[in-house]
Amino acid sequence: MTVLAAVCLVGAGMLLLPQPPHQRLARLAKSGRTNRHLGLIRLASPGLVVLAGLGGLVIAGTAGLAAAGSVALVAVTVFQLWRRRRRAGRAAELSLAVVDACQLLAGLLRVGHIPVMALRLAAVDCSVFAEADAAQRVGASVSAVLRRQSLAPGGSGLSELAVAWEIAERTGASLTATLDALAERLEAASRVARVVAAELAAPRATGRMLAALPIVGLMLGYGIGGDPGAFLLGSVFGQLCLTSAVALACGGVWWIERLSESVGV
Repeated sequence: MTVLAAVCLVGAGMLLLPQPPHQRLARLAKSGRTNRHLGLIRLASPGLVVLAGLGGLVIAGTAGLAAAGSVALVAVTVFQLWRRRRRAGRAAELSLAVVDACQLLAGLLRVGHIPVMALRLAAVDCSVFAEADAAQRVGASVSAVLRRQSLAPGGSGLSELAVAWEIAERTGASLTATLDALAERLEAASRVARVVAAELAAPRATGRMLAALPIVGLMLGYGIGGDPGAFLLGSVFGQLCLTSAVALACGGVWWIERLSESVGV
């Protein structure tokens, strides 16, 4: 019983691994309410695994601990992966929006608009510049707004725009050449990111398929007349095998996700 409880706690602890730096910075850029919401989710996920395991232990002994803890660990892993993929999708959308916005702003500057008017016109079609335009209208710092927005996942290109804008404000230097170069660089980086994401899609899918293969094995066991459930839940050794296998499968999926994030996707 003690060993199974320890395995459940280790599996839950995997969900508390530190986030990559860009995700920590993104969290700082959000409101306090959003930060509290994300913090509660991160704390609730391992807590759910532990509570489910303890509830199963109370109801059905060590068999309930193994079954409930394993199911909860799988459910939490799937939920967290879904949240990560949703955040990654939003980051990709923001990255493309930043590229389009910078290209539009560069085009407006190229045809002769002053930066103030170019930003105002670009904000009409690009929501990325809406907050910066609002700040400009009330006399606030445009570069400060752009820097804050650049902390969001996918918005890093805005930090370079903020630097160029601040230099132009202080020195009166032209933004046209700088924005042209920035738009070109962001477009190239976006193409590379899409290629990398496409190349990593297959390894990610393979990892998730391998994590689901044990379920197929169980179904095959029942199909040939066996009873793998009786072994996995009927003895302490089987329960340890079940919990360890689920924890390792979930850990493998997380490891692949971390490897993917390490290359900037």
